[in-house]
Amino acid sequence: MTALARLRKSKKLRLRQVAEAIGVTPQTVWKHEKCGIKTFRIVKNYAAFFRCSPFDLIDL
Repeated sequence: MTALARLRKSKKLRLRQVAEAIGVTPQTVWKHEKCGIKTFRIVKNYAAFFRCSPFDLIDL
């Protein structure tokens, strides 16, 4: 499970809620949770929504 998935589930949010907040589809959020986030621009969008550091969402 990626850091994004753990964070979303810990806040009890649905894929659709996160997707609507950052302007993508639920399928895109699901893909990012399964495969990881590939660009820093997208990481910044998630970080702004979750009010965390972008580095908290990067799986190394």
